[in-house]
Amino acid sequence: MIFSELNQSTRDQMLTTFELEEAGTPYRSQILSNVGLTAFPDLMREAITKGDETTLAAALDRSDFWLPYDAGGKTVNVRQRSEQLALTEFNTWYVAGLARKLKLEGETHCEVYRAANPKWEPALCTTHEGVTYPLDDIIRGHRIGYWPLRGVLGKLSIPAGPGCHHTIRRVISPLPSSD
Repeated sequence: MIFSELNQSTRDQMLTTFELEEAGTPYRSQILSNVGLTAFPDLMREAITKGDETTLAAALDRSDFWLPYDAGGKTVNVRQRSEQLALTEFNTWYVAGLARKLKLEGETHCEVYRAANPKWEPALCTTHEGVTYPLDDIIRGHRIGYWPLRGVLGKLSIPAGPGCHHTIRRVISPLPSSD
């Protein structure tokens, strides 16, 4: 993934928003084991402060962190699930942190872009690619499309769901005039 503004000030805002969710009802993957559930917050903090989705995936790639079967009864592919959770979670906190940072800088909008090519065919989230949204909509949409369980269909959420390769960036070109 290419995160256009993954720097210390963005990381600081990522950590702030992560800790706010941790203080309430934090999201957790349904197929993490008790060992994985216990380890996840510290692994996420480590990735936020000095890593990325790749380092988080490597840290999660332990069979004792995962239940052996998913909700559908299929055997869990630990490496694949580690990569998917790491991508989604790191991107979730990147979006939340960057949106917060941009608002603090006086920005009002952001642009959604594909930060990496998906491993499989593009998902429905491609409809957001290149679209400019108000930062308030991005902040309000934090996980709404997929959490709490099943989320609220049709609501804007970036990332749009597990494995989404879309994230946000500062608006590069001026917004069209409404005149």
